[in-house]
Amino acid sequence: MKSMTVMAVAALAIGSIFAVATEAPAAAPGLVPFAPTSTYKVEVDGAEIRTAETFLGDPGLLLLGCSLKFPVLVCPTDQTIRYIPQENVIRDPQGNVSMKGTPTDPISNYQTLGGQIIFQAEGRKVKLSPKPPLVGTQTLEKIIAHNPDYESRIKNYAPDEAAVTFLSQYKQKTQIQIYFGSWCSVCEAWVPRLVKSVQSAKNPELELQFEALPKNFLGDTTAKLKGITGVPTIILVQNEKEIGRLNGRPEEGTMEAAIAKLLRTNAP
Repeated sequence: MKSMTVMAVAALAIGSIFAVATEAPAAAPGLVPFAPTSTYKVEVDGAEIRTAETFLGDPGLLLLGCSLKFPVLVCPTDQTIRYIPQENVIRDPQGNVSMKGTPTDPISNYQTLGGQIIFQAEGRKVKLSPKPPLVGTQTLEKIIAHNPDYESRIKNYAPDEAAVTFLSQYKQKTQIQIYFGSWCSVCEAWVPRLVKSVQSAKNPELELQFEALPKNFLGDTTAKLKGITGVPTIILVQNEKEIGRLNGRPEEGTMEAAIAKLLRTNAP
C-alpha cells in the first residue's frame, strides 16, 4: 500500500513554502500532472476566494478559480508568476488536473513574507496564506468546509458496484476509522472515494470516523498509539478490536474493493 509522508516538492527563494505531502496522479503522455493541495487560503484584494483551488506539480503551484482571466502558475525556480491558457488545463472526471504545453512568459514576480506568497496580477493583489491543517476528530461537514474539493470528488466518483453491493449487505457493526491529513493530496484523492462508496452502500452497520493528523504526525500521540506511519490509514474496528487496516492507497483496484476484501478475510 502506498501512503504519503512529508516531502519537499519545491523550494522557494526563501524557505520551503512548498514543503507538503503530495503525489501527483499519473497523467497521459505529454501532460504534466498536478496534485491537489488545500494548504493555502487565497485572497484577491483582501477578499477570500472560496472557489479557488490550488494544485502542486513539478512546475510549481497552480492556482485555479481565483477570478483572474487565466489560471496562474507560481514558479519557484525563478520566483515568477505566469499564466496557463485555460485550454491547456485538463481536468479528468475524478477532479485530477494536468497541464499541456508551456506557461506564458512571466507576468510578474512574487514575494514571500511569513509563509505567504504575494503578487500583483491585472492590477490586483493576490495573497496565498498557509491554511492551518485540521487536527483531531472531524466530521465530514468540517472536512468539506475546510476543503470544498472533497465534496466535488465525493459527488463525481462512481464506486465499484460489486464492492458497494458487498458493503450494503454486510451484517457486522464496523467502525471505519480514517486517519488522514487535510494537507495530504493522496488523502484528498482517495478518502472521498471511500466516503462515496460507504454512502452508496446505505448500511447503518458501517460507521465512518475521521481523525485528522498534523503534518509531522510521526510524533503525534494518536499516530504512535495506532502505529500509523503514513496517511491515509484506514483501520477497521469491530467490538472495540482492530480486525484489519489499509495503509495508504491500494496497490491496485479501488479503495472500497480493498476494504471489502479486508472485511471478508479478517472478520471474526
